[in-house]
Amino acid sequence: MLTCFSFITLGYHFCESPAAVGAIFGGMVLRGILPKEKLYQNERAVEFIGYVFLSPIFFCGVGAAVSLSSVFSAPLLITTVAIAAVAAKCPASFLVLRRLLGAKFSLLAGLGLSVRFSTGLVVQLILLKSGLISLALYSALVTTAIVLNPVIITVYSWKLAHEKPP
Repeated sequence: MLTCFSFITLGYHFCESPAAVGAIFGGMVLRGILPKEKLYQNERAVEFIGYVFLSPIFFCGVGAAVSLSSVFSAPLLITTVAIAAVAAKCPASFLVLRRLLGAKFSLLAGLGLSVRFSTGLVVQLILLKSGLISLALYSALVTTAIVLNPVIITVYSWKLAHEKPP
């Protein structure tokens, strides 16, 4: 417990988003320190609190930081980010996994890698709060995640439901 609070304190003093950084580092350390039995018992309670109470607050904060005027005034930026997100991962996945999975499923794996979850949003929020990215870029990144994630998950599920992977 002391280790977890130590990382939260370090995050508070040295980072722009102390709660997120402290929670990430504290969780990594506790996962390595606690015995598996204790970790499993405590993990269920922590997941419940996180999913029911903390996640909605976090996602409301992420959404509240988005500038709708930036979203509507820069559709080309959003399109560029979306294309870059998929275009960076699909060819790399194809090159690495083609022999193992075949062409279709290696591209599907690359598409699956394009889904961005809460860890990416935490990083983007930290970058915004520290002034390393603009509000327009942050808004484009979040909007791209909001639009692409359901599309990618639908394509992924449909493809896996219709063809058996190797």
